[in-house]
Amino acid sequence: MLTKLTVLSSWSWRCAKSSTHKELVNDRWTACSHSRATTQIHPDLVDAGLIPEPFVDANDLRVQWVGEADWEYRATFEYSPGFKFTDLVFEGLDTFTTVYLNDVKILETDNMFHSHRVPVKDLVTEGDNFLRIYFYSALLKARELEGANKRMSLWNGESCRLYVRKAQYHFGWDWGPTLVTCGPYKEVKLESYDATITEISVISDISEALDAANTTVIVKTSGEYHHACVQVLSPDGSLAKSECVSYSDQFQEVKFTLERPELWYPHKYGAQPLYQFTVKLFTSSNHELAKLSRSVGLRRARVVESPLIGQPGTSFYFEINNVPIFVAGSNWIPAHSFHTLLTAEDYYSWIKLAVDGNQDMLRVWGGGIYELDVFYQLCDKFGVLVWQDFMFACGLYPHTPDLAKSITIEAEQQVSRLRNHCSVVIYTGNNEDYQLAESLDIKWDRRQKHGLSETEFPAREYYERILPMAVRKLSPNTFYHFGSPYGGDTTHDPTVGDIHQWNVWHGTQEKYQNWNQLAGRFVSEFGMQAFPNIETVKSFVTEASSQHPQSEIVDHHNKADGFERRLALYIMENIKIDSMDLASWTYATQFMQAECLAYAYRCWRREWKGKGKEYVAGALVWQLNDCWPTISWATCDFYLRPKLAYYAIKRESSPLSLGIYRDDRDKRASGRPAKSDTLYAYGSQKLLSVDVWAVNSSLSPVQGRLMVEFIEVFSGKIVFELQQDVDILANQSTQFLADVPVPTDCHTVVYVRLLDTSGSVLARASDWPQPLKYLSFNPGLNVAAEVKEDGFVTVTTNYPVKCVVLDVPGATTFDDNGFDAFEGDTIVVKAPGLAKGSLVRVEYYQRK
Repeated sequence: MLTKLTVLSSWSWRCAKSSTHKELVNDRWTACSHSRATTQIHPDLVDAGLIPEPFVDANDLRVQWVGEADWEYRATFEYSPGFKFTDLVFEGLDTFTTVYLNDVKILETDNMFHSHRVPVKDLVTEGDNFLRIYFYSALLKARELEGANKRMSLWNGESCRLYVRKAQYHFGWDWGPTLVTCGPYKEVKLESYDATITEISVISDISEALDAANTTVIVKTSGEYHHACVQVLSPDGSLAKSECVSYSDQFQEVKFTLERPELWYPHKYGAQPLYQFTVKLFTSSNHELAKLSRSVGLRRARVVESPLIGQPGTSFYFEINNVPIFVAGSNWIPAHSFHTLLTAEDYYSWIKLAVDGNQDMLRVWGGGIYELDVFYQLCDKFGVLVWQDFMFACGLYPHTPDLAKSITIEAEQQVSRLRNHCSVVIYTGNNEDYQLAESLDIKWDRRQKHGLSETEFPAREYYERILPMAVRKLSPNTFYHFGSPYGGDTTHDPTVGDIHQWNVWHGTQEKYQNWNQLAGRFVSEFGMQAFPNIETVKSFVTEASSQHPQSEIVDHHNKADGFERRLALYIMENIKIDSMDLASWTYATQFMQAECLAYAYRCWRREWKGKGKEYVAGALVWQLNDCWPTISWATCDFYLRPKLAYYAIKRESSPLSLGIYRDDRDKRASGRPAKSDTLYAYGSQKLLSVDVWAVNSSLSPVQGRLMVEFIEVFSGKIVFELQQDVDILANQSTQFLADVPVPTDCHTVVYVRLLDTSGSVLARASDWPQPLKYLSFNPGLNVAAEVKEDGFVTVTTNYPVKCVVLDVPGATTFDDNGFDAFEGDTIVVKAPGLAKGSLVRVEYYQRK
């Protein structure tokens, strides 16, 4: 046996101290009803029947006392002697704890994001041993720390959160509840060994020619051994390199050069080969003592900030293996308020959902957690880039010597853990902390790099010294960005760095038809709210009488300030409403969210115009997921049920897509007659001026035949059409038509298709008069959906139709939904598991 590793499980818990629930303060230990290695107090209390499910109705308010109590966890483990060393390894404890082994204090913690290795050989005894962890109320500790110092400014949550290194969203956010939980949220392990490997890290430097990978394997060990061997297997399993080194220290570096490496690419651009790096420790007689492996992808990743042709500022784009990439993706928050309830299968489903949705990147947002290893492993496997924030969000964080020391350890531990993951291509110091400081009119000199903690913005010490130093030291080839957003003279500067574009929904509450005027070099946040699936609403609203859009419980599950006015504003500006029942309102909000977000992606991808013209290089929607069942900006709800926006983004982010813009859009959206000489009021002749382009994300040019039709919405009559052969350049947008004038006296939809030489449709797009609420559809409109063969739905229509939604009771998923359709087209939608002849429900815009 090389080592003996025991993962502690079968935890028991008790309430150690509570000012409000005396009945729980006793010596009675309650065994967890599960055998998981990780756990948190709220789910355990639910399992024991002592609190209601916090996600249902307004129960989150009824369980606030849990966060103000102290709790204890204990586990029993068996120890067998026979090894020279024995350690207890704590991957993560949440947050303030004192740890006892056989009633001897061995550890105190105050940072959720730290791991700990504690030698315990002298404290364990043969047979049963007892580990007890006392969890102090992080909420009360945070209030105590704040009271001893001062209140700092913030957005979201209770201000005391800024004083503790704990997941900030536990204190409440504008999309999530306040549930300050605790527990052994990562594994606790007993490891007995003569020698063990505590860390393998691989740092690779890929030559600009991509023909060599200069690789450093960093090995950290504990215990006694004679020599170590490092072996590298190529993705096909063949031996690439092997080297043995004599023991010199518990820190070893082995350097290799891998010639002509197989490189890792994002999923739209190539394969995801992974090399296996294995380290073994041996005695002098070649007896193997320990073994540990890591799967690592090799790639050259850069963030390019260069002058642009014809526009001010600089680019901000990601380049992987010398390939510039327009990044279409999402922001990622923790997928559960109690993420120990998430399984590896849950993470797989979420990452697969992003990949299937044509998303290139997930941004791990700074108010949650540094995600579990499985998250990054799946991003490596599936080719999803990761933008990694450090865990600071929406606050003017204080500076104390103790916090600075704790944050230094946190940063070094987390970067050491994450640097093996080829998916991680950027670290960012915080989320919106510079923006908050600007909103408070705090002035600072960007050139000042000394005495930062003494300024009005003391957290600059973390963002501009401690965090970048950790990245430079431990992952020197990974880009570090001071904050998000961060760039030019202000965080709102659209010409440098990244921006968060919240002037749709927040801020000036611009019409979403103005997205083309709201671009930045990289838009790392923007969004629009929508209701989740009706079944999701019913999961958190138990009374049927409250299952309507304006009920108190439904409102309680929307944590955004002013959501009633803002959601209604965008609906009433754009969508015709015939009913306020739950089904109608859900459809309206999801339809509007889909139109809004699709328009942003379409406008911004257009600005990816080739070398030196990377005017917009990325769009990360806020947000992909939810931490509880709620109404929010998520494009997929808590139960992984995609909203219509998910499919709209998928279409707009496809490797080959078409775009359309009509120049009367903004004027029509206002509901007022246009003032231009070439545009006329409703009821008389109008002259549309239309642009058409394509975006090709592949590395090869595409040829095809462009078909453009201008179709009267009500009658379905084609009032104007044109065709032309087109060449679409690789990895950029290509414009085909500009300012095409089309006279018409009706509401006209522009329908564009790209055909290959055989006449098959490579891409399609449509553009409708805005606002959509003014449209009238033919009363004879009929949309048919049939399952003519297993796993496929065939959709046809006799008139132009907007936002066709397919639905089958149960768990059937579709590869497209919420799409437009036109007479003469046959649209085939994949629906895995759907049997031939199955009944498919159809909904579409303005259906009576």
